[in-house]
Amino acid sequence: MVKIEDLKRINMLKEVPDNLLAIIGQEAQLSIYGVDTQLFTVGDPIDIYYMLIMGQVALKVALNPGVDVILDNLQSGRSFGSSALRKGSTASYTAVCQEPCEVITLYGPRMIELFETNSELAYHMMAGVAGQYKRTMDIRARMIIKTLGRYPELNQQIDDIEQLTPAY
Repeated sequence: MVKIEDLKRINMLKEVPDNLLAIIGQEAQLSIYGVDTQLFTVGDPIDIYYMLIMGQVALKVALNPGVDVILDNLQSGRSFGSSALRKGSTASYTAVCQEPCEVITLYGPRMIELFETNSELAYHMMAGVAGQYKRTMDIRARMIIKTLGRYPELNQQIDDIEQLTPAY
């Protein structure tokens, strides 16, 4: 069980009504992980949704055995592992604690059951996940545009730059 006050520290849950946070809190667990703890890796079945209260988690993908690309370094308040909220999903990146982390976890299959009986809870959770996804994609689009600005030869190879920043 996790307190409503702790759930409100998670960005995507800040607008969720207390009655729904109480439901989430009943299902949530508080976990502490050490530095270099690998929470999941590419291809793993994923059934846990993570919400970071304290610490930093790197999301990465290996290009080859010696080179990893860091997709994001998540700080307190962020969430990850949204694939756990879909049946039969696998991880598309690896999540590793970069420092000691305090994490709220939700068991995805149980949350799916709750979504089926409580549409308001499903709406708020999915709105939170969608909002977080949009913010991430906006950042990535700005990074691509900035890179293209520094390398005009790349910019010339793109037919429609507007396609890089779609409206979601």
